This record gives sequence, structure tokens and C-alpha cells, in this order.
Amino acid sequence: MSPSIRAAIFDMDGLLFDTESIARWAWKEALASHGYAMSDELYNEFIGRDLSWREKILKKRYGENFPFESVTAQRIKIGDEREMREGLPTKAGVLDLLNRLNNLEVIIGLATGTSRARTVRRLTNAAIHQYFTTIVTSEDVALGKPAPDIFLEVSRRINVVPWQCVVFEDSSVGVKAALTAGMCTIMVPDIEQPSPEITSLAYRVLKSLEQVSDLIEELFGETIKKG
Repeated sequence: MSPSIRAAIFDMDGLLFDTESIARWAWKEALASHGYAMSDELYNEFIGRDLSWREKILKKRYGENFPFESVTAQRIKIGDEREMREGLPTKAGVLDLLNRLNNLEVIIGLATGTSRARTVRRLTNAAIHQYFTTIVTSEDVALGKPAPDIFLEVSRRINVVPWQCVVFEDSSVGVKAALTAGMCTIMVPDIEQPSPEITSLAYRVLKSLEQVSDLIEELFGETIKKG
């Protein structure tokens, strides 16, 4: 572990917010209304990936004539309606960790496959938008995770080299993307549990962001001393 970690980069869905259960329900409902089925196994292929990847997955499964745009529009509509009606809980430890990193003057960035409008809405509603120095979404890069582009773009914007960044992710494709970018990676699984390979690649696999408090000095010790 490098003693010079200066920045923390967070994924959003499934890590900061408990979004996956609503998203999985909405995809299943939207596909069913168009005459298709979605198993939990198929949904697991979506986790951590942007819409372009999801389109490829569905068309590979159901053929090139699969009505992706129509299904996606319905999925977003019913998912957002439920989210606004029921609220979107933050994951355990999120606010405390962001507060602590902010107080330590650690630079905080966000890298998400979700659209910018929905990302800003969620962060604003949860009153955590102000913690993020930069927000990079799938709209800002050519390739989504597992390509490293989104993490490298955060690194470029905050002017911190990749090896001085630690990434918090809940998905295997996110872990692979961060590692390819040359960043230290901590996985906090949500729906998807890591394979032995992913477990061996990640710096740590934690049960929740609450456990990060035990790693603060280990991760940011040199940065804290300089501050």
C-alpha cells in the first residue's frame, strides 16, 4: 500500500445508495410488459455496467430486434416514480465516511454509469452533493466499466495521479476498471458477491462502508500528516 493516497473515488449505485433492488424490479417489469423475462442471473450481468453494455447484453440474449430504447424508457419511468415515492436510502456509513474524508481534506470524486441528471438528483436529495469535487458519468467517457476510462477521467479532473487514488466499488466490473486504471480498490459488495479472483485483486473486501474507518490511517496516513 502506497502511503501517498490523496483522493477517494466512489461509485454510486449499490455503494452510496440502495438502488439495485428498485433497478432490478424496474427492469423486470419493463421487460415483462414487452413480452420478455429477466432472471436474477441476467440482471447480475448488468451490475456496474452502463446502458451501452446493457444493450449488448440484452440483444445478445434476445436478438438484434430487441426494443431496447422502449424498454429502457419504461424502466427509467417506473423506477424513478418508485424512487421518488418511496425514497432512496443511503448505505450504512456513507455520511460519516464522507464527512471524515472531507475533514481530512481528502479529495473526493464520483464515477458512475448513471446519467448525470439522475446522479445529481440523487446526490442533491441525499444532501451529499457538496462533498464531490468532480462527478464523472457514463456521458463523459467513450467506454464504460470495465474499461478504465471513467476513473482515469476523474483522476485527470482532480489532478491526482491514479496510483494516489483509492476507489470504492460494489461491482466486479468496477473493481476491474479501477485496477486497470492503476488505482487501489476496495470492494463493498451489494447484490453481487465477489469471485475468488476479484477478492484476490481488491485491496480489501468489506461488509460495509462503516468498516472503512478502521483503514483511514492505513490508506491516508501520509496525506493526513501533510495536512
